Amino acid sequence: MKNIIKIQNKRGTWPLSVLMAVLLLFGATSCDNLLNVVDPDIVTPESLNSEAGVQTLRAGSLGDFAVAMSGSSAGHGATTGLIVMSGLMSDEYDYSGTFPTRREADVRNVQNTNFSMNRIYGNMHRARASAEATIDLAQNFGGVPAVESEMQSIVGYVYLLFGETFCAGVPFSKATADGEIIFGEPLTTQQMFETAISWFDEALINANAASDDRLANLARVGKARAQLGLGDISGAAATVASVPDDFEYLIEHSSNSRRQENGIYTMTAVRRQFSIADGKGGNGLLYRSANDPRTPWDGGDTFGQDDITLYYNQLKYTSPSDPVVLASGIEARLIEAEAAANNGDAAAVASIHDALRATVGLPPVDLTGMAKEQLLKYHFDERAFWLYSTGHRHGDMRRMVRVYGFAKENVFPWGPYFKGGEYDSNVTFPVPQSEANNPNYAGCLNSDP
Repeated sequence: MKNIIKIQNKRGTWPLSVLMAVLLLFGATSCDNLLNVVDPDIVTPESLNSEAGVQTLRAGSLGDFAVAMSGSSAGHGATTGLIVMSGLMSDEYDYSGTFPTRREADVRNVQNTNFSMNRIYGNMHRARASAEATIDLAQNFGGVPAVESEMQSIVGYVYLLFGETFCAGVPFSKATADGEIIFGEPLTTQQMFETAISWFDEALINANAASDDRLANLARVGKARAQLGLGDISGAAATVASVPDDFEYLIEHSSNSRRQENGIYTMTAVRRQFSIADGKGGNGLLYRSANDPRTPWDGGDTFGQDDITLYYNQLKYTSPSDPVVLASGIEARLIEAEAAANNGDAAAVASIHDALRATVGLPPVDLTGMAKEQLLKYHFDERAFWLYSTGHRHGDMRRMVRVYGFAKENVFPWGPYFKGGEYDSNVTFPVPQSEANNPNYAGCLNSDP
């Protein structure tokens, strides 16, 4: 049976993806200067059917993506994003709150009925749907290459992030121009990374057409990240070779509305629910004890929201308007360092990391005589400090296991959980039960790293 949802306008039928973008647009923008309409409370199909409408949909997609990644201050108890939840699944945060859905992530025993993850899952797909609608609308007006490129990269990142953090089996549904829902088939982890690469390739073509180096570099870093996921390490390094050191693409936040605020800041500094970890589960990195400028913190003199756990606050995000780095020249250099480590080239690994460390006043390192596995471990540790709380660590730890053969029990927090019980051996988020309305739904095809 086919499910069809349509909304009529004067020119015909609007697809479901456009309707979703319209309904979810209000308060969804992540950049304050993107909307320039007379009445912000009224967004009609007619108003979207223009080049200005393309920018409106673009703003909505970026807003949805920001909420999916960082969370927000809106909602009961605020809204968690993928960055902090994946930080619990890895070794970046300890949970110092009382919500059972978030504790499930901390102990890595996430159920497919987990409300927090279901919301993140929906926000990710919502950002993808509105980005795809923006692309379609831009093409209807003869093409807006810069907008198309940015939105294609957003779609690419959605596929990439699902591949990095969720189990195999995520379906990606779409609405046709007639408003008919095409239910997606479950994709394997490899297929999610491969699909991400195809979107980033399209984004690069349009960025070049627009002569926009910033968007071209966004596509290059995203593509290389997906290549790492596939184990194409040398290919990833080649992809980012031209990305300059000072490149950054930011997920923007604003204090204009609670939905636009940086939810990482809210969940840590304001609500004291996510405490910066230190040696989590025995294998976790010493984000506090290292006294590293890349992971600033304070606290330890009061309890978290649960009134049990001593709370340590991250100081990377110190206001609700602080942006989050999605892609950067630093990440490009780290990808090149990973390729050098994979080749067992200690001198090249040290050279790249020393240059990066010098920018924050850290001393050079001596990696002489390190074997490949030691080089990789050193590299991933450094990468964790550079990219702390940006949504990279969970995928990196899974890659250590899947691509490089490290044992799960030597990478992820393991053994006794500090609030009782044990850390689970699972290292992925499940496909939510809410996806069961899709006749192709199969849950997790597997939960391999």
